[in-house]
Amino acid sequence: MALQESYESLLRPYKDKNEFDLHYPISYKPYVGIIDNTSNQSISMDLPFINQTSSGSGRTARKIIKPLVTRPQTTYHKNIYLDLEFKEYLDWNNLKQLVSSLLHSFATNYFKLVLNQPFEIATTLLQVGSFQNHISVPTRAVQDDSESDDDNNYFAKEDDNSSKMRQSHIERAPRLSHSTNIPKKVMLDKIEPVSLNTLDILSALVSKEGPRGVFKAVNTSFLISTLQYTIRSWVSGLISGLLGIPDPFYVEMMHSPNAGLSLALSVGADVVTGLLLAQLNLIRMKFIVTNSGKGPRSFREIIWTLPRFFIFTPPKDLIIPNIVTNAIRSFTIHYPTYFLTVLWQANKYNSISLYNTLVFMSKVVGLFVRLPFETLYNRAQVSHLLTCTTLPESMKLSPDQLCIKFGGYYGYLSTLYYVVTGTKPVDYGADNSFAENVVLEIEDTDEINKGYEAVFRGWKVQLIRLVSRLFLNLLAQESQNSEKF
Repeated sequence: MALQESYESLLRPYKDKNEFDLHYPISYKPYVGIIDNTSNQSISMDLPFINQTSSGSGRTARKIIKPLVTRPQTTYHKNIYLDLEFKEYLDWNNLKQLVSSLLHSFATNYFKLVLNQPFEIATTLLQVGSFQNHISVPTRAVQDDSESDDDNNYFAKEDDNSSKMRQSHIERAPRLSHSTNIPKKVMLDKIEPVSLNTLDILSALVSKEGPRGVFKAVNTSFLISTLQYTIRSWVSGLISGLLGIPDPFYVEMMHSPNAGLSLALSVGADVVTGLLLAQLNLIRMKFIVTNSGKGPRSFREIIWTLPRFFIFTPPKDLIIPNIVTNAIRSFTIHYPTYFLTVLWQANKYNSISLYNTLVFMSKVVGLFVRLPFETLYNRAQVSHLLTCTTLPESMKLSPDQLCIKFGGYYGYLSTLYYVVTGTKPVDYGADNSFAENVVLEIEDTDEINKGYEAVFRGWKVQLIRLVSRLFLNLLAQESQNSEKF
């Protein structure tokens, strides 16, 4: 009893039982009864009782008054389970609606992923791969024979241009080039697309690996997208509660009391989610760049062979690329909405066409901003799988397992320079005639995946996706407006 009173005093320290009801004519004190405040005497025994013999209502009245004037029995308890309303949760209609909505969401998202996966695979291979100009030597020999059958032009005027006659290596930059006439070993396991078009990449995959080649890592990608959605919602909900702002994952920024903080929280949640899923993204990358007929292809088997807590530890050499890539990707997705609705005060309900057009233009700009960083991060992932010695054996890669020739990774920002120029550094180290290490840039004249376009691989597919989304939003808004009238 004393313990219960101490709990009540802690919960309501402002309450004094002896003075709580003194301003009323009568009051009630536990275990004493009803008190007359004027005389401070108990009047419980003076209250009239209904005759018990007249009807059964007296027994009911005594049952009502008795708990008020006597100590409750130890067997007296309240059935708290009646307040939980299990019937509502176990109702068949509600359960059926919940299961049907989950199955519909699962089927819709999985079907979208299956349709999008071939284009994601082609974009990833274009970003990390090195593709050669496949002009075979026998073809060139036929061309030489056809030229030799013609009559020789003995009266051709010689070109005395000094710029063509002088071929001094001293005046050139220290850059070497591979000869295109050297026969190369045919790589049977590598795809050889006709061009760098997305459809040609998919056609080369189908011809080399079959239909399975364009649907690699579908289940892994679906699992990662589900975990990404779940973890991001958890992180966003937890931090938004601590900061005292609405959850930006469910509430639009225009309704937030601090829109800037909501934007920062959205970007931070994406960065944290990307770090937690870094190892899973490595497994997904391994499935995409490897031949579908080589190595383990089971996500479950790879997970079971990993050490404890390894799956939640991001690789050290990928932390900076991961943070930068996810931050820029999230910023380019969320900032257009913040810029238009908060800074410009654009109303997306009154000016639907203008708002959707501005969002489309801003997302196109964001697309070309984030594509170079995605290219760098994808190359860093493949380089980590090929060169890291601390990886488990189930995650390691060898060059002969790849379905493409790796384009190389030479540092986070240095790789952009080598991709644009079509060169690669070669460190000769001490194996040279000079007194110090020598690093030369070797230019591969057969390389066609170079230049500024190589940094923005996948922009066509992404642009088509944005245009389709724009028209779908406009059609949806138009149908809603027509239904109102």
